[in-house]
Amino acid sequence: MNLIDTHCHYNSYAFRNVHKEIYKLNNNQNVSKVINIGIDYNTSKEAIMLGNEYSKLYTALGIHPLCGGDVNDLEYLYNNYDNSKIVAIGEVGIDTECYDISMICNLINSIYLANKLKLPLIIHANTTKGSDINANKMVVEVLKRNTPKYGFVFHSFQPDLDVIVDILILGGYIGIGPMILKKNAKKSLEIVKNIDINRLLIETDYSYLTQNPDVDGVSIFNKICDLRNADKDIMSKQLDENAKRLFYKLK
Repeated sequence: MNLIDTHCHYNSYAFRNVHKEIYKLNNNQNVSKVINIGIDYNTSKEAIMLGNEYSKLYTALGIHPLCGGDVNDLEYLYNNYDNSKIVAIGEVGIDTECYDISMICNLINSIYLANKLKLPLIIHANTTKGSDINANKMVVEVLKRNTPKYGFVFHSFQPDLDVIVDILILGGYIGIGPMILKKNAKKSLEIVKNIDINRLLIETDYSYLTQNPDVDGVSIFNKICDLRNADKDIMSKQLDENAKRLFYKLK
């Protein structure tokens, strides 16, 4: 097994010694490549630097909805630093934990930037318990009016059967991570079992959704294989192809 982890956060905010964490990643024989996600200007800039230093790391430039910042600064990073390993814009989107109209503006501006740079978009859509706003539905409505021309993925997809059809019609991918390992993950399991296999991506969202990416990454993969009753070699190849299809700059 040699997988592409399509969503991780290796930066100095998450780790005291990010280089020590990357050393462990380099020794993980189950992972061939990792997309290191920016959540603001500083983490996006650091992701570029780390990507240029370590062969397994690739970069996404993003303004997370709970972090804030100017999307124009991401274009500056892309144009003024080595962009050969920048494979996406994101993560960006809607989070109802602290919803603000600026999230919509940043999402639309990020779509424009992704289209301008000919890159796919990584979407964060999180609906907190008790919220009157459905983040998935709100993002889908934005996407219907502002098409990401180079594709998109709903990362760590909150299982919403009402919007999954719209996402697939729009050409989107679904990021599957540690949530499928939970005992109450019935809706997530249904999505993994029934979605077009060409639209699945694997991710760990380290260090936010797991503290043990080596073990959980393998567990996520094995769970997908079990749910699909799939040969592991074939599934590994399929997930690799899916990632390279969307993130076409992965080498």
